[in-house]
Amino acid sequence: MKPSYPDATTAGSTFGLPSTSGYGPPPIPGQPIGGAYQPQYGSLPYHPSQGPPQSLYSSQPDLPPQTSHYPPPPTHPHPGYTAPPVPHPQQPPPLPNASTYPGAPHVSHAPPSWYLGTEVPNIFVLADFIVPGYNPAGDAEKIRNATKGFGTNDDVLISTLAPLSAMKMQAVANRFLAAYGLQLVDVLDKESRFNFNWCLRALAMGPLGWDVWLLREAMQGIGTKEKILTELLLARPMSEIRLLISAYQHFTGRQLIQDVQNDLSMKTKRMFLMALSSDRSPDTTPVDYAHVARDVDVLYNAGEKRFGTDEMVFCEIFINRSPAHLRAVFDAYPKKYKKYRSFAKVIRAEFRGHMEAALLHIYKGADPKHDQPSIYRDAKLIHQSMKGFGTRDHELIWRVVRAHWDHIRFEGIKAAYFKKQKTTLEYHIGKETSGSYRKLLLELTQSVGKVKR
Repeated sequence: MKPSYPDATTAGSTFGLPSTSGYGPPPIPGQPIGGAYQPQYGSLPYHPSQGPPQSLYSSQPDLPPQTSHYPPPPTHPHPGYTAPPVPHPQQPPPLPNASTYPGAPHVSHAPPSWYLGTEVPNIFVLADFIVPGYNPAGDAEKIRNATKGFGTNDDVLISTLAPLSAMKMQAVANRFLAAYGLQLVDVLDKESRFNFNWCLRALAMGPLGWDVWLLREAMQGIGTKEKILTELLLARPMSEIRLLISAYQHFTGRQLIQDVQNDLSMKTKRMFLMALSSDRSPDTTPVDYAHVARDVDVLYNAGEKRFGTDEMVFCEIFINRSPAHLRAVFDAYPKKYKKYRSFAKVIRAEFRGHMEAALLHIYKGADPKHDQPSIYRDAKLIHQSMKGFGTRDHELIWRVVRAHWDHIRFEGIKAAYFKKQKTTLEYHIGKETSGSYRKLLLELTQSVGKVKR
């Protein structure tokens, strides 16, 4: 059964304008994509995060020889963003350095949030904000000229969209709607096909909107795309999980927790519901090694020591402990209980199916063998998209596009890829893809060292 969505009454979103027919379903792989999710104002509380989660985005693995040095990521909002002033009792003062181009939208005082290591617009004011110092009219005009008339200029779309930050992408979508009465995502759907269209849509919807769309795509129709649920919902900072829950309800009119509960079953369902409701300590909390020692013993008693595995004991520890704590547990376990040389072997011995894959995903994000395990894990996932016979293009797209938003962290992923595969990520993508789809992925991977304009 196709999903139905409530009508919406907002404008200016990369998700599209409301229509009388509601929301269309995500496309069938390999088919043209049409329609888009519409913003739907909801009642879930909004929890803006206070900056990029440092435990995931602040450092990189050992790099191969480089000709340049990448500075650490910002711990404060990007340069150029000016915090909104305190509103005047009668009338808010103008935002300093704000663009004053003709047709610029009213300035919103809602603060942006952080998601996937980059600033994203506040989901409740998508149609009501500007990016200080940036006039999106020129980029909107380029996109319009590249898509109107007979044929589409793919090169212009690539060169215009690929360098944009998430904030500027939304500003372009707003301007495109205001100037031409067209939704950016709808136009891209109409003017592109197949993998190239998937990649354009991923960019145009922005990091948060694309994750919402992927989750709906994963949980409708026959079967569940388990890799999407695992990569989007597990081993994530809780600030991002809370934002994703709010955005999912806001854009689709549905409850993410309810959809996960309806789509999964048995103990795997319980694990994912734990992940969506966790109250684990912040990732920056110092490691309590006495607690680590207790967890090592608890895991042993729930797995190796007994006949049959107490799966929920494993899930509770994996979900509710910080990456630093888990890293210490995974390091200490094989030193005390020597049957297995790594905790990954414990997981493979005790679990099967989706739960095994989910626990291994969490483990690889805290693997004590690597200095930056989550970066190494993500580099390996990108490689697995292209490994073997045939390229799993949709996996490659969501992994590359989601990674590219944080250009500093993506440089770490590229370095880890080179260190492991002895070839560059760009070379492998160029070998496994073709056409405008290849050009766009290469533009994303080759330009990540540049500050997004």
